[in-house]
Amino acid sequence: MVPSPPLRRRLVAALGAVALGALVAGVPTGAASAHDGRPTAIVSMGDSFISGEGAGDYEAGTDQPGNYCHRSANAEVHETAVPADAQINLACSGAVTDNVAAGGTPQNGEQPQADHLRQVAQQYDVKLVTLTIGANDVGFTPLILDCIKAYLLIGPRCEDSWAQKVPGGLAATASKVRQNLADIRTVMREDGYADSDYQLVLQSYSSPVTEDNRYTLTKLFHGCPIRDDDAQWARDVVVPAYSATYAQVARDAGVRLLDLGPMLRGHEACARGTTADEQWANGIVIDLSEIRNGLGENIVRQSLHPNALGHAQMGRCLGEFYAMSAAAARCVTGADGNATAQPESVTAAAAAPATVHVLPRQPEPDPYANRRNAAAARGH
Repeated sequence: MVPSPPLRRRLVAALGAVALGALVAGVPTGAASAHDGRPTAIVSMGDSFISGEGAGDYEAGTDQPGNYCHRSANAEVHETAVPADAQINLACSGAVTDNVAAGGTPQNGEQPQADHLRQVAQQYDVKLVTLTIGANDVGFTPLILDCIKAYLLIGPRCEDSWAQKVPGGLAATASKVRQNLADIRTVMREDGYADSDYQLVLQSYSSPVTEDNRYTLTKLFHGCPIRDDDAQWARDVVVPAYSATYAQVARDAGVRLLDLGPMLRGHEACARGTTADEQWANGIVIDLSEIRNGLGENIVRQSLHPNALGHAQMGRCLGEFYAMSAAAARCVTGADGNATAQPESVTAAAAAPATVHVLPRQPEPDPYANRRNAAAARGH
């Protein structure tokens, strides 16, 4: 007997539903069962700005010759208040984009961070991945060294040396950061995650120095040997350039953006109106305990990074951002004096021009004369 047309339609619909259900059940990507029941985790990836360099209390094995990843127990990922069973810090001081890339270059004897993420994603139910990377590709350390040389009068202003390098360096780095985000997406998809199963957040950078310095003649001795005009250029030109570039990268990659550009304002190293105990960033830090490991970068590597207070504020901001639906936000100081996530359009963030008020190019006080004058005043 041939079924009537209405019955035939019902049978076809029922068989189609069964087939579709079987098909969906057989595809692990995005299926709740792929990672349901595992302990939850949030993950940080990238370089020293997010690893916790400068925040102290470093994880065992990351504070020694051969591995100075300097993953701090005080790092942002541990300060978010995001509900998770584990906070996993894969970031490493000194990392460049190739150290994050899937199949990229190992660092300090560790596999590339995206490859490490694959293992984490298989073990945990990952709810958040945060990435801060790219400053070392552009040349963070050489730029800072040139700024210090300029203050010590043994080199030109770092703005003069770097103003033409930064735009090209950022343009080249943007595509690499975009690829890092694509690698993270690929790793997570291959481990059974749908893009909607977790949040992927790209973070930008903030300046640890300011032209509004509470010291004039004694900057060198208080760990802030940067010319005021160079510090202003770094804060008002370089950092906004990073923010605008990363906003465009986030938009292109379809990920969320947390712009940390304004976060340290008023709390930078040696900032006027703060004390050393209130600032959120380190000045020049000389770790004499590292002399046992040789005279090199290890002695000063914690310099000019967010300190433990800064990471607590970064974590607070990230936690707020995680809980909101906005595609982008800026981390600013709120009315209560703490960092807060201020929602904004990712399109507006990408188009935001740098705020520039150029200080007149006037001679910086001679640091050597300052030292001689201070010694004379003490009667030495």
